[in-house]
Parts: sequence; structure tokens; C-alpha cells
Amino acid sequence: MRSIPVDVSRMVFIAAGPVRPKLVNRQTGELKTNAQGVQLWQVKVLAQVDEQDGEALLISFPAQSPPHLRLGMPLRVSGLTAIPWEASGRHGVAFSAESVEVLRMAQEVV
Repeated sequence: MRSIPVDVSRMVFIAAGPVRPKLVNRQTGELKTNAQGVQLWQVKVLAQVDEQDGEALLISFPAQSPPHLRLGMPLRVSGLTAIPWEASGRHGVAFSAESVEVLRMAQEVV
């Protein structure tokens, strides 16, 4: 499977939903893990480059425990890749990241 690295240096990411476990099988509830056995999670984000319109992306990432997110929280996404796919006449792009973290804003000193 071909993966394309995404340059996130000019991108802003905002949480657009809660973190959910990525499932192998929705009927059985079996959780998906990566090659190292770490559970995979998914989060929907609003991604924006510079002043262009934002795009909603569903990003998968490994984590022992997922970050606690609320709608609108700024995020740091590291190691983002785009993975084109095609199956049964359908096609699209999946997104995977090495990590997704809440971006802590520096507090102003009064």
C-alpha cells in the first residue's frame, strides 16, 4: 500500500469530534492494532492550510491511551500520511498519523 507524506508545517488542526477506537469488525467490536500491537484510534478533524477553506479528515493514529478531546480543541498532528485506496469499485484517501495531541496554548502572563 502506497502512502504519501503530508507536510503539516502550514496546517492547523481542530478537533471536530471525539476520539473513537478503530475497529477491525463493527459486528464483533474487534479493535484494530498496528504491527507493534498498539491500539489504533480515529478522530475527525478540521484541517486548514493557510487561509484556504478547511477540510474534514478522519485520521487514524496509535496510542496506549487516546487524548481527551472536546470539539474545537487545537491539535498537533505528527507524521501525517495520505493513503489512496480502492475496493469494490469505490475509492478514496485514508489518513494516518504517528500521533495526535492536544496543542497546549501558552498562557498569557498578566
